Amino acid sequence: MDQAEERRRWETAQELHRAADAALTQHHYRACADLAYYACFQAMWVALGDPPAGAWRHIGITRRFCSGQWADPPIAPTGFAALYRRLLALYELRLDAHYRAQPVRPQQAQQGLDTVVEVIQVVRQYRRLEENA
Repeated sequence: MDQAEERRRWETAQELHRAADAALTQHHYRACADLAYYACFQAMWVALGDPPAGAWRHIGITRRFCSGQWADPPIAPTGFAALYRRLLALYELRLDAHYRAQPVRPQQAQQGLDTVVEVIQVVRQYRRLEENA
């Protein structure tokens, strides 16, 4: 991935994070879940770089990210075990919100937002990226 794409995806991750936060504040919990998930997706893409087979798939990007091998120095997968579970829960929450038309509780939306914060912090730490806001 070239620097322009990395910058674009990083800015997108941060914009989606801010939008998820605003959605939570406005009690739009389904929107918060969706935006939080896609903020994580873009941040993980920045960490991992170009996908091996053309495009990242949802569970595949999460699995690869949580393997920790992209970091320098690499992080043992056990270091990301809890984050992996939260990312999978956020993925399911997104499906509940937008495909299954299930309600999303405020606590679930907040957990999704907390997951975004952690993913962005981890990527920023290991990729030495700056916040663009």
